[in-house]
Amino acid sequence: MNPLRNVNTWIKKREAVLIEFCGVFSGIIIATMALLLYIFGLLDPLTLLRMLLGLLTAFLPIYTYLIKKKDQLLLISFILQYLLGEEEIDDLLGVLISEKWEKLKIDPIKEFFDRIGRMCEESNVEMRRRIAETLPALFKIDLERSKEIVKILRRDWDERFKSDNRRRAIESLPYIVKRDKDFVKECLQIIDGDEVFVIIAIVEVLDVWRWKINKKEAKELYENLMREIRIREYKDDEIVALSELWNLLYTIHEDPAKAIKRIDQLKDIPNIYTQVCIARNLYLLGRKFPEEVLELMVHFTQENKNKYVRRAIAKENSVEFIMSLFRNKKLSEKSKNMMLKLINDKDGTIRLAAFDKIEKILDIDRKFGESILRDIISKNQHPELIRRTERLLKRLSRQQ
Repeated sequence: MNPLRNVNTWIKKREAVLIEFCGVFSGIIIATMALLLYIFGLLDPLTLLRMLLGLLTAFLPIYTYLIKKKDQLLLISFILQYLLGEEEIDDLLGVLISEKWEKLKIDPIKEFFDRIGRMCEESNVEMRRRIAETLPALFKIDLERSKEIVKILRRDWDERFKSDNRRRAIESLPYIVKRDKDFVKECLQIIDGDEVFVIIAIVEVLDVWRWKINKKEAKELYENLMREIRIREYKDDEIVALSELWNLLYTIHEDPAKAIKRIDQLKDIPNIYTQVCIARNLYLLGRKFPEEVLELMVHFTQENKNKYVRRAIAKENSVEFIMSLFRNKKLSEKSKNMMLKLINDKDGTIRLAAFDKIEKILDIDRKFGESILRDIISKNQHPELIRRTERLLKRLSRQQ
């Protein structure tokens, strides 16, 4: 064995970490020296401030480069893990044999977002739905490029599902409200064709604004929104539901026990939109009242409930809450039955939305996840579910 070669290999594997460490370590040393000089009266406060600002300016590009490099490496590893099968590897081997690969340099993040942008404009409504559901993750990879995807989806329209993907785009905005509130505010403007479900999502974002940004601003934005929906002549029961939602969200944060009582009073109200508003936000009470919330979710997914009410329980945050109970000894079986209920719902949209979390289900409880996959194959529930299940089973078999 060649010790020098082993050292070189070790350094190459950890190059980014070493660069970051050296940058931070040298910065700390220089800053410490400057502070000591200031303490002993050899440096005036203004010069100290200039030195510290100079250090920040000098090392910021390095940190930015490393963060971007990390994102690119994560994206490449993600693609290798999930997309490359035998046929794709064979194609890559052909490129490597021809020695063309060094000429094919691209920015993987730019290429990734360009492809998603084209899919938003050209693919079917189900693919656009799935893209909308990935927005929180896309924000972490590249905020500016993700905002372009939001702009496309904010005006999405389908003859059958109408403004559903607009709503999903709005639902992603709480993840960036503190990072770019001007962009979020722009997206919250009502567009012709926005159904009441889009407006419900807007009110929910304004509630996040109320607690994370500024209560006064949020109240003004909410009041402006309510004035506009009246001018646009939304239905009376829709307006009542939106008002009830705004008040309920406040109660959920300020007095969760009171909110549970209020929900119990409203859970069978004839106003379907109020039921939707409640069902969409039950997960917010899940940490303090897991058993009560799970029971309410069971109630709102009864077969006699309107499909829009049941769909609210298949929302991402609600499904995340249900999965969080898989390891709860008391509620594990009931939560798994709840998940199966969603995946077997008679409404195709609910089945697809619940199945979106199958990767995480497999991660939490592999045995339960595999039983779901077998159940889907045996019952032949939905062509899209079958297709995705078969692909997933094929990939799982490769990973074993």
